[in-house]
Order: sequence, then C-alpha cells, then structure tokens
Amino acid sequence: MNTPLKKSILLFCTIFGVIAISVAFVILHHDDGENRVQYALINQDGQRVTQKDFSGRHQLVFFGFTSCGMVCPTQMAKLSRVMYELETSGHNQRVSPIFISVDPERDTPEKVKQYLGAYHQRFTGLTGSRVALKNTADSFKTLLAAAPKIPQKNYQVTHSSVVYVVDPFNRIIDFIPFEADVSDITQRVKALL
Repeated sequence: MNTPLKKSILLFCTIFGVIAISVAFVILHHDDGENRVQYALINQDGQRVTQKDFSGRHQLVFFGFTSCGMVCPTQMAKLSRVMYELETSGHNQRVSPIFISVDPERDTPEKVKQYLGAYHQRFTGLTGSRVALKNTADSFKTLLAAAPKIPQKNYQVTHSSVVYVVDPFNRIIDFIPFEADVSDITQRVKALL
C-alpha cells in the first residue's frame, strides 16, 4: 500500500474512532434517568406542560409562591434582569426561565399569570396538584412544604431559594445560590450555554 492511502485510512479510522467514542459518551452520559428532572404541571395559560416542552434549551428553574414577601420577588427580579442581559448578548433564545409554585392551593394558573406580569415576558409559570408538585420537587431533589391550611395574611411556605440550571437534556447542571448577583448569574449561565 502506498503512503498517501495509508495516511487516508489512518485519518479515516481516527476520525471514525473519535466520533464513535463521542457518541458513546453522549449516550451513556445523557441516559442517566436519576439525574433528569421530570414534571407534568399546568402553565399560566392552563395548558399541560412537561420537561419535554423545554428540551433543547437550558432552564432556569425557581420554586416559589406568589404571596412570598421577600425571597421570591428578589430572586424573580434578578432572573428577569439576567434574561434582559442575555437578550443583549443574543443568548436569551437558548434559555427558558421557569417559576414553579409551591403553593398550589392558592396559586391558580390565573394568579400565577398575574404574578408573572411584573417579570420578564419569557417566564413560564407552573402549578399543579399537590401530588404533581411533590413529584416535581422530588425530581429536583428539593423540599416541598405545605402552606398553612387556615387562611392567613403574610403566610410563609418553606422552599428552596436556589435557582436550578437544567441543561437541554433535562439534567440539573448547576445550583445558583440566592446570594448570587445578576452579573454572577449571567456569567454562570453564559458559561454553561
């Protein structure tokens, strides 16, 4: 065999090997069902939504409730500013910000829609039955506490204050703490895209 043919065959085998190893890695890495989030909830327009509706995009997921006094509005305002920052750099279409209510007894789709009116227009708000939200919280490995049953003003629902970053394959790939500022969050999200 002549040398150019040997080089071509060697190059082909090398490229084929790299592709085969890459595909095997992706398949093995992305088929970890334990690491994937799953949910079937109702959005602010009353439509059923699952994690599959956001496949192909990164998700910034925050659990909260519409009557929250400080943590939720602060985190939602930061996420809104992050989305505006991502718009200026052209990254916003690759990210879906999601608010999941932890207070299904009070947060109807209509109430969630009204709440989201104060934040970035790309937000999807989700709610559902207590069982559906429990399954969602379990999938994210976060807690879901019930709100007080007796109607109260200024009530609290215990929930996580972190933002979960979910990749296009529905895997949690980062946790952004409440203390992170808009610049920190924006840079972390851009680095993951």
